[in-house]
Amino acid sequence: MKLFVAVLLLGGIAGGQPSLTNATQSAKPQRKMALTFDDLPYVNPARQDFLPHAQRITTEILRVLRAHRAPAVGFVNEGKLQAAGEVDKRTALLRQWVDAGMVLGNHTYSHTEFNQLTSEQFRDEISKGEVVTRRLMASRPEARKPYQLYFRHPMTHTGETKEKKEAIEQFLAARGYRVTPHTIENSDFIFNVAYVRALINKDAALAKRLRAAYLDYTIAATEFAERVSPQIFNREVTQTLLLHTNDITADCLDEMLQRFVARGYRFVSLDKAMADPAYQTKDTLVTAHGPSWLWRWMKSLGMSVSFKEDPEPPQWVVEMYKQR
Repeated sequence: MKLFVAVLLLGGIAGGQPSLTNATQSAKPQRKMALTFDDLPYVNPARQDFLPHAQRITTEILRVLRAHRAPAVGFVNEGKLQAAGEVDKRTALLRQWVDAGMVLGNHTYSHTEFNQLTSEQFRDEISKGEVVTRRLMASRPEARKPYQLYFRHPMTHTGETKEKKEAIEQFLAARGYRVTPHTIENSDFIFNVAYVRALINKDAALAKRLRAAYLDYTIAATEFAERVSPQIFNREVTQTLLLHTNDITADCLDEMLQRFVARGYRFVSLDKAMADPAYQTKDTLVTAHGPSWLWRWMKSLGMSVSFKEDPEPPQWVVEMYKQR
């Protein structure tokens, strides 16, 4: 039996039968995914030396994206640039994204959640959060070509009242922004707190365990999105993954993208993802929380689809996060 399989893998059976490899490839689902990264230039829990770690993380994430020919949008908190003696070097981190052909989006100036602000205060956060990114995007060689402006609410809190939600939606639309959804979120910020602590403590075994758990959880969250989207739209939609520019994502990104490719994904721009008709569904959900757009769309369409199987991060990781 093993010899028979080996013959199939090496080139197929005489007589023109398709090889197992070709059959497997033809049977693989054709899926699409857009990659988005929040909290640029870098998320640094428990680290005093921001810049060298930010430089490593930025370089590694962009290296992996280039290797996989994966476009991405990076959502910036421009307040992180304002560090005495480091403004230019921190801004250079964003320029790396632009030079790599990526798009910079607005994630507000200081990442203050909308629930804690008035609409007027939140509008100021948006306006202050686009100064450097717009200038850097305008410096691209292809700057004459208009590009879509994207905005993501901190913690994806889009407004706990109908009045606030609609006021900011109108403000963003008037400035040319589209609100960026996510259909998959892998809680990397929870894993990252324990991971950085393990790196600081030189606990290689724990760091390895956390990377493995993080990758497995990412795939579990992806599998759930693949299962639930056909219950809402009668097909799998283009997925949009929400990540953060942190240590664990940078160190796992290559293997993560390889796993996505093995599931039949190819990586597309956010523009192409948003062209999927599912993304034209208006989000009418008013909530103080930040659920995925699959949940929002389901509720907005008046449907009742169970999300009980939506996985949670492992409890042992959550407990380590709580100890931060």
